[in-house]
Amino acid sequence: MITIDTRSRVPIYEQLEKQIIKLINLGIYETDSPLPSVRSMACELGINPNTVSKAYKGLEQQGVIYTVTGKGIFVNSTDLSKIHKQTIKALKNVLIDARNSGIQKPTIQKIINEIWEGAGNDSN
Repeated sequence: MITIDTRSRVPIYEQLEKQIIKLINLGIYETDSPLPSVRSMACELGINPNTVSKAYKGLEQQGVIYTVTGKGIFVNSTDLSKIHKQTIKALKNVLIDARNSGIQKPTIQKIINEIWEGAGNDSN
């Protein structure tokens, strides 16, 4: 379910955070369901356990997941409105940069449509 693009400029821990959030939004990981342990996620993806730990810590700071000592890591029952607000802010900044660099509105709309229809790459 989770794939990592080692050629991407996006750090692996950020890719992992985004994909876990996506899986939660899609209902694949439900509230209070356990996530794989740091070690098993690292083995499954072929990445360093410290990278998984960093992603999990970031998600915990955002309130997306929580840890129960001795039991594991679980999906929090919180809504994702804080993450949505952060994403919208980042999107607005990117769109302002695009407009200021001279990219025309139809080009931006085409890119948005491609992404929404699944033709765009999620990891870039």
